[in-house]
Amino acid sequence: MRSIAVATGVVAVAANPTHYGDPKTGCQSDEQPVQVQGVEGDFCSPACTDAGVCPTDEPSGVTANPQCALQTSSGGKYCALICSPSSLTSNGANGECGTGTCQSISGTGICTYAKSANSLKEEPISTVNFARNFHFENHLKKFGKTYGAEELPRRQAIFEKNLAKIIAHNKEYRNGKATWYASVNEFADLTKEEFAVMRGGKKWTPSTHPVVKLESTGTPNPDSVDWRTKNAVTDVKNQGGCGSCWAFSATETVESHYAIASGKLLTLAPQTYVNCVKNPSKCGGTGGCEGATMELAFNLTAQTGIALESDMPYAGRDEECKAYKAAVKVSGYVKNPVNDAAALETAVATKGPQAITVAAEPWQFYGGGVFHGCSSGIFQSKGSDLDHGVQLVGYTKDYWIVRNSWGAGWGEKGFIRISRANDAKTSVDTTPADGVACVPYPKTQTVGGECGILFDTSYPTGVTGVSEVVV
Repeated sequence: MRSIAVATGVVAVAANPTHYGDPKTGCQSDEQPVQVQGVEGDFCSPACTDAGVCPTDEPSGVTANPQCALQTSSGGKYCALICSPSSLTSNGANGECGTGTCQSISGTGICTYAKSANSLKEEPISTVNFARNFHFENHLKKFGKTYGAEELPRRQAIFEKNLAKIIAHNKEYRNGKATWYASVNEFADLTKEEFAVMRGGKKWTPSTHPVVKLESTGTPNPDSVDWRTKNAVTDVKNQGGCGSCWAFSATETVESHYAIASGKLLTLAPQTYVNCVKNPSKCGGTGGCEGATMELAFNLTAQTGIALESDMPYAGRDEECKAYKAAVKVSGYVKNPVNDAAALETAVATKGPQAITVAAEPWQFYGGGVFHGCSSGIFQSKGSDLDHGVQLVGYTKDYWIVRNSWGAGWGEKGFIRISRANDAKTSVDTTPADGVACVPYPKTQTVGGECGILFDTSYPTGVTGVSEVVV
């Protein structure tokens, strides 16, 4: 457990107008400047009340959460601004530290300010640790979780086990041994098995659909493409506890291709697929929240279309398929060549975002950076067990840009950057029965790229707007 040393500060002419300010301009009368050992920067810290409450007034531009997170060896408790570290911005994943810096510590972050030579004396007056149970209690509060008396200690044990892995991985990240960092998120009190159920259990299914390899036009693909900058990607969605990742992947990709074709970015309804996709062969699951495939969703869109989200709001559960007003239809879809990075890049560059299947078990605690956790590191697992449908929205020479369906609070505002270092590599799944739901299934399957990202990719064709009631 990392400790922070509280040091006496030089008296300033004028104090900050709020709590949690920069010690260089003076702390409030009920604060003292504190410094995190091994982490650059300092900040003004007020004491917690007996009830563990912290002052809520913050410097201008700061949105981090004041938490009673610090505790002295003698039991004194102090407040800090808790943030989410990010490799993209120095002041937190959402800029929550304002002009300060979000410094990573023990799986979370604290807002600090750059320390000047004369802002603090070097001699500490006491040493403070993170308060015991702070992380778990903060996790429950942040995500609105409650557990009964019997379940609570089990959940805390799971959380602390996961937190230890997050801290260990982030140490490797800080030491330059990893290019991505882990975060404490809403999945931190779930086991791997529980996370698999939540993920949806989409199972890859062998397809008989013709594969189309786009021919080169003679013009090289751009070095980078990001369809988010072209008004072709809607806001990040959240599938919740329903195993409907396949429906979200298909919906998002139809949205994008309709926007590219028409110039209109509509928000469509994944509940259309959850309710109405028929899955008699149990491909990718048994249907609805129990899993299906993007191909089945594209087929339904060709036959009867997909509704607007406003007409069929997402329920996060299986519901009866009733007549609905279709907003968009497609004529079909294209399957890209298997394990072909060049072909997939061309499809993204020339056609648009793609519906893809990945092995997402190691994604549970992704916080940011370029991800290589399927093939190496503490969270490494079977990189070939494809079980999650997502949307590929762009690329650079170094990584693929992937949109997830676990809400904007996960990863880089709902997105993940997948390393392309393994584009030329494949792995073999020797137990495809665990990942192939339609019979007959092969004895093995070979998947390419980090997290198997190159194996199962597709996009809809002939996307047009309609206005008709269908059954």
